[in-house]
Amino acid sequence: MAYIGQELKRERELRGISLKEISDATKINLRFLRALEEDQLDVLPEKFFTKSIIRAYAKYVGLEEDTVLNNYYETALLQKQTLEDEEEKKGVFRAIPRKKKNLLIFALISITFLAILICLYFIFQKKENSIPVETLPPPTFSQRNISPPPATEPEEEEYGLNLEISFQQKTWLQVYADGEIKLNGIKQPGELVQIRALEEFLIHLGNAGGITYTLNNKRGRKLGVSGAVVKNVRITIDNIQQFLDLNDGSDSMKKI
Repeated sequence: MAYIGQELKRERELRGISLKEISDATKINLRFLRALEEDQLDVLPEKFFTKSIIRAYAKYVGLEEDTVLNNYYETALLQKQTLEDEEEKKGVFRAIPRKKKNLLIFALISITFLAILICLYFIFQKKENSIPVETLPPPTFSQRNISPPPATEPEEEEYGLNLEISFQQKTWLQVYADGEIKLNGIKQPGELVQIRALEEFLIHLGNAGGITYTLNNKRGRKLGVSGAVVKNVRITIDNIQQFLDLNDGSDSMKKI
């Protein structure tokens, strides 16, 4: 899960807004805005002022203020829980008596040394048991007086989904393949990426008109106009026909 600062920074960059522009318009110290985007919530002033800063930031970049505040509460809770877990681990380690600590360290060293000895034993044992074996080349078809079998063309078996994306404009996107994130970031015009999946893709776009794509070597239909934010585009083996460009009469890949 991304922290609130990372999400805010991404939304700001997608809209082409600078931190100084927000600072000048909202009169918020630039240092506090940087701390917010870097999730350094402890640098921000008291809780009341922190909420005001987040509201002003969200309003200026065009985000829903209550939604952003809810993400802030989740981030603050997650950071607090992480700090508590780290303190608890430190407390447990401090509670171990010095004598037990020394015994634990000695046991770890002994186990490591024993593992090294075992590895060395198997390496030397393998060298001793290895006997060179003279191998002869296999007989040719002429030597065996048998005609070679007819050559066959290898058949390429297509399976799953193959997505190729070409970027015409600066575009932020996320692509999940079978639930695993494969692409996350901003791509520049001229870049080309190819991703495979067995069952489905899930795509989020910050500039839907900034790309063209193919699915299994067939051109896909447009997902939106330039500058449009499109989320939750789910492409599966069952619904792939819905995303193909019906005006594309060729099955071969068309690179743009």
